[in-house]
Amino acid sequence: MRQRYAAEAIGTFGIVFAPVALSGAHSLTGADGSLMAAAWVSGLAVLAMIYALGHISAAHFNPAVSIGFAVARRFPWRYVGPYILSQLAGAIVAAALAACLFGPGHGVHIPRVSALHAVLMEATLTFLLMLVIIAVATDRRANGAIPGLAIGLTVVFDVMIGGPATGGSMNPARTLGPALFGGATALSHVWIYIAAPIAGAVIAATLYESIRGGEEHAKGAPNDLYEALMEIQESALKEQNALAGRDIR
Repeated sequence: MRQRYAAEAIGTFGIVFAPVALSGAHSLTGADGSLMAAAWVSGLAVLAMIYALGHISAAHFNPAVSIGFAVARRFPWRYVGPYILSQLAGAIVAAALAACLFGPGHGVHIPRVSALHAVLMEATLTFLLMLVIIAVATDRRANGAIPGLAIGLTVVFDVMIGGPATGGSMNPARTLGPALFGGATALSHVWIYIAAPIAGAVIAATLYESIRGGEEHAKGAPNDLYEALMEIQESALKEQNALAGRDIR
């Protein structure tokens, strides 16, 4: 499991560092700080990390996604905590590096709308993202080459839609990392970017499970990660039972 946790940390590092560094580079001559640039950098970073590390950890890179998978029974709950800790670690390191390179305060998410509208926006954006993720990653009918492209493009249009209002986070780790270096104002809004993405992901995952059309079409996560993790768990349990039997004798 250590390899999977490391992959989650590295992948989250990549998808957080890219847009935060772009924000920091905006102060340099010739840098593109437009919404279009932010959307494409965010989407391409997600796409690249999925293709690079998805076969190791299933490429959650997002606490809301891990929780959504678990609620839909496509990922074991016992691994959700370590996955989230790995994702947060990667995000914090990415934000710290960006702060060292460009100064603190870059890439923070502070809504430009009311708290209610921000929650609705982030929940809706994450709903769309999670719907695409669970559809292409856990359905046997989906082409195996599709997930990275489909998910990356969803991030692009989500950021273009939500960017002006909330920044288009869809990811508690993406927001928390930079907020730790962004001051009190950024930290005071973190709750929005934790609660709303989780709610949107859970609703999307639950909805897709209701319309999937049968368990025969389902799998755990890319490369049947759920089954692989369950095999690890069963193997560990058998080993413990064997050791306990020896101790009794």
